[in-house]
Amino acid sequence: MLAGHDTLAAGGVCFATLMTRTLCPAWLAASVVVLCVLPLVAAPQQGAWQRTDTSVAWQTGSTVVWRFTFDPKYGKPFFDPLGPVGGPSLTNFKPQDHPWHYGLWFSWKYINGVNYWEEDRTSGKSQGATRWDVPEITTEPDGRAAMTMSLTYRPPSGRVDLTETRRIVVSAPDRDGGFTIDWRSTFVAGPDGAVLDRTPMPGEPHGAVNGGYAGLGARVAAAPLAMTVVTTEGPVTAFVNDRARPDAAAVACNFSEDGRDVGAIAIFSDPANIGDRAPWYLINNATFRFADPAILAPAVKTLKAGETWTLHYRIALSRSAWTPESLRSEMKAWEARP
Repeated sequence: MLAGHDTLAAGGVCFATLMTRTLCPAWLAASVVVLCVLPLVAAPQQGAWQRTDTSVAWQTGSTVVWRFTFDPKYGKPFFDPLGPVGGPSLTNFKPQDHPWHYGLWFSWKYINGVNYWEEDRTSGKSQGATRWDVPEITTEPDGRAAMTMSLTYRPPSGRVDLTETRRIVVSAPDRDGGFTIDWRSTFVAGPDGAVLDRTPMPGEPHGAVNGGYAGLGARVAAAPLAMTVVTTEGPVTAFVNDRARPDAAAVACNFSEDGRDVGAIAIFSDPANIGDRAPWYLINNATFRFADPAILAPAVKTLKAGETWTLHYRIALSRSAWTPESLRSEMKAWEARP
């Protein structure tokens, strides 16, 4: 009955009829009949790599699950498309209202008073230039990838005000099509130091309703997909002027169509970034949906010459909706990593 025991241990349901057997050489009555009904388990996700001189992508069937682009013709490196295996892309790339939104990307707002976020609609260039070297990329047949790249932030004078070493690690998709992106950036201020600033927050002098954003940004899918937002603290339901500013360890945007879950994207902030309850800036209307772990919302960050600052995030894609409980569980597992 070891076969039946192993099957039960694996989650199957077995029905066994044991008939007694004699000890005669002919084993005249020896018989064990075992019928096992096994649960349906999805096979591991199969895919293939697409590589060009300016991008790397993971594809299953004819669908690109994610692509990381580092083409210098764009203002920033970025992920787009990006979604769980078997689901739609959950990113919105260069929408007409904000063509400097690059799906999932990173950009400072102001460094030493120079704007690196917005781009001129004609030239496609920001006042300050974000530049990067071609990343070192390693990939594995199961869909894992690691990318390391060096970036510089230069004002119009051409001096280097800030450098960055960026390390991005993408996991293999799990059996349900979900995967994670670990994003670690280490910044070093240039010889004149670096003041990292943002649009003033509401309540500050010259404060604006859209104040505080900077850093990692996710411009996510618009209608017709429906979107709800949850955090590790609970659902986010109060959007004033389409905006919310929760404090939480993680935020998730859950997408559905005709009441059916189609995918979800969660962002986790390492407590080392800014504590256990990070500030967030969220926008949710039918055409403009945005999630930003607003690292500068509480205060402007000033780095002395040569001073370093490291930020670490996890982005997690899922086919099913996140709940506060599942976010807390994932956050706990992430914090317990070696």
